[in-house]
Amino acid sequence: MIVDIHVHIPFRDLEEVEPRWQETFKEMMEAAGRAGIDKQVILGLSKNNESVKELVDTYPDELVGFVRGMCQDQDTPALLGKFVKEYRFRGVKIHTEPNWPLEGLLAGHPIFLKAAELDIPVLIHSWHDEEGLTQEARKIVGGWVFPVRIMAELGKQYPDTQFIFAHAGGIWTKAFQAAKNYPNLHFDTSGFDPERGIVEKAVEVLGSERVLFGSDAPGRNYAAQLAKVQYADISEKDKRLILGENAVKLLQLEV
Repeated sequence: MIVDIHVHIPFRDLEEVEPRWQETFKEMMEAAGRAGIDKQVILGLSKNNESVKELVDTYPDELVGFVRGMCQDQDTPALLGKFVKEYRFRGVKIHTEPNWPLEGLLAGHPIFLKAAELDIPVLIHSWHDEEGLTQEARKIVGGWVFPVRIMAELGKQYPDTQFIFAHAGGIWTKAFQAAKNYPNLHFDTSGFDPERGIVEKAVEVLGSERVLFGSDAPGRNYAAQLAKVQYADISEKDKRLILGENAVKLLQLEV
């Protein structure tokens, strides 16, 4: 089984979905099927959680919903509880927002505790800060970055909460090392340039049980993202874990 843990609604920015987004997503589902993907985790952007629910209701066997959470929104924990208990969503996605670097993550304390209570993971858009990162580079990675040490702090402060850092943590060589000693920190393989050695290094440093396949569709091609794992220099067992078995276990999916 292949589970894509990182897919978005077709959107024009973080606030609005594209016109005819339902038709575009139907085309995405067809493309995912051709690539051999069995289930996809659909992540909310901005405050379009109802749109995610609409998709999950339309494709109940193929899609798993994650709530879009805002660290500085005091209503997010209650919203998370509702969507998990009533609509069977299986996680929460946190994206960039004002005051993101340290203050934003500290403000997520109630979300992290609620996620642990509900036994669901927190997926965080991640790209850690690098000394000397130019303003242009900051724009490319999404405008907001945070020091890699915060990954380790989350692992240390919230041992009962499972975290998934998207995009392999951005500057992956340092991100994997920062997370190495915290078994509740996981990484997805979604997006970014497919540099040689990313998946191999993740398995070497973290172990294959803490790595999950993600595509970042529709912004990325399913097949191209799958190839990073399928043709990595790792064992077939490691590939099976990354491509689906880890996600099934972490999200407690029915297969």
